[in-house]
Amino acid sequence: MFALVLGALAAASAHAPESWAAREPRNVLFDSLLDPGPAVGPDLRAKLPPPTMTDGLTAAEQKRVITAIIRDHCSYDDFTRRSAVTPFRLKVQDVTPCDPDAPARGVDVWFVAHDDKFVGWLASAAKGAGTGKPLTKEQLKKRGIDPADGTPEAYRHVEIDFLEKVQLRATIRMSWTRTDSSILIAGEVDPRFLDDPEFPNQWQPVVREAGTRKLGPAQPWAGAGFYMKITKLAEPAGAVFVEQHTIFAEPTGWFDGANLLRSKLPLVVQNSVRTTRREWARAGGP
Repeated sequence: MFALVLGALAAASAHAPESWAAREPRNVLFDSLLDPGPAVGPDLRAKLPPPTMTDGLTAAEQKRVITAIIRDHCSYDDFTRRSAVTPFRLKVQDVTPCDPDAPARGVDVWFVAHDDKFVGWLASAAKGAGTGKPLTKEQLKKRGIDPADGTPEAYRHVEIDFLEKVQLRATIRMSWTRTDSSILIAGEVDPRFLDDPEFPNQWQPVVREAGTRKLGPAQPWAGAGFYMKITKLAEPAGAVFVEQHTIFAEPTGWFDGANLLRSKLPLVVQNSVRTTRREWARAGGP
């Protein structure tokens, strides 16, 4: 699911104003992810958790938030030191309510990166800009969607290989806002595109036969919702606290009942976190 957030970063990079000095309107999409939550099945929605790190905290308050997350896994100094390989925290859990044939899963990731100029996210966005296809205003209006002018919002159709077992195609609606101390990027697989003939939300099993990769029959996908918040830390200097929260429907046909998330996802997230840290350090450093 990390690739979904990179798609949102890419859209934010392409549409963001030259200056972020002024505060933007409230992120309505983000609010909807907290209540009633993204779609995870027919007439089913599951709420995402609120941000772990709120704006306006002192250095001591921020440290208490981080300490509660890492607990006995590592020290605060180790979690916040400037290195691509410092620890991160990952939480995978089942989510209620959900469709019995497509249980909802929740994935939460927390880590610290160093970005002295608070612009490193743009480098990650630029790299991911080629992922997916942006939808035009004409394509949206054809489907009865008419985003208001000036709204920090975009739509992108993406194709993602998930854990080398499933290919996902989905139209993601994204919105982003920024304050003086944080950036928030929110997204959801837009349920209005579930059966769209051109930009559908669907999944296909990846089948390998005699060394050849093939795709099985396409099936509708209920979807996902996610957000990433990047918050400046008062200490150490130049550090940012990154949290990503995702909920998605996992049809039983994805992994044939095997619990691959808990076995394979940690390594996938570790690689993504380390790559993100390196890119942001290069872009944001002096």
